[in-house]
Amino acid sequence: MWVPTILIALGILLVFIEILILPGFGAAGVPGIIIFCVGVGMIWTNAGVKTALIFTSIALIFVIPIAIILLSLIRETSIGKTFILDAAESSDKGYHAAPRELTALVGKSGKTITPLRPAGVALINGQRVDIVTQGEFVEPETEIEVIQVEGSRVVVRSL
Repeated sequence: MWVPTILIALGILLVFIEILILPGFGAAGVPGIIIFCVGVGMIWTNAGVKTALIFTSIALIFVIPIAIILLSLIRETSIGKTFILDAAESSDKGYHAAPRELTALVGKSGKTITPLRPAGVALINGQRVDIVTQGEFVEPETEIEVIQVEGSRVVVRSL
């Protein structure tokens, strides 16, 4: 009965590797599911459904914490780091979420140039800005106020 239990544990471990480390699906996930099903099937045919559920539960209880610990340790090794993207976009490398001039527009008012359906163009503080409403239609030449800036998205409401 230990061979099928080991197969169940190995199948669960391969599925965890597929989910947490490998990109996509198939390299370890499909064999993991097959090995898991073979292990459950072996116990089921030899001892019945109840015993198969008991052995599967035991395997899950032991494998999940061990898999979490081992996979977190593997991430720190050189092999694990080849599978995990470590790049980050930081402001010291020139990345920033919103242009600084857009974040300064919050609370400022202006006038629409084009109709907003819900996106369009407005003149705010003497500069043309691509804007969006919260969903409503706004006619051209309508007074608007900037209520939020999310990245390069400027959200306005009509006054």
